[in-house]
Amino acid sequence: MSIEKLNDDKLASVAGGTAAEIKAAYACIRGDYGNGADRVAALRKAGFDPDVVQGMVNAILAGGDPAASGYEKVALDVINGKYGNGADRVAALRKAGYDPDVIQKLVNKMMLK
Repeated sequence: MSIEKLNDDKLASVAGGTAAEIKAAYACIRGDYGNGADRVAALRKAGFDPDVVQGMVNAILAGGDPAASGYEKVALDVINGKYGNGADRVAALRKAGYDPDVIQKLVNKMMLK
């Protein structure tokens, strides 16, 4: 799915991210932010959390959009205690194929809303 096919309301609801974060993820895929350390620096300079944007990039590339890979649902499951706490949560998220740091950042963002 291309960024042009998504409206801002859809973008804002995907993976707990903002429309700007999702647009940044698509920009990363296009190469607009460079690669590696250059990408991290450029995203930070633009006011984004590189880990969250990279998680969205990975999800987009794996399944069409971040919602397809379940990031938002997993974050809600974490909030509801379905993955445990502490080291148990980290292990369970890794076993399920998720990056615990990205999920935790989404959880934190959801809890602030």
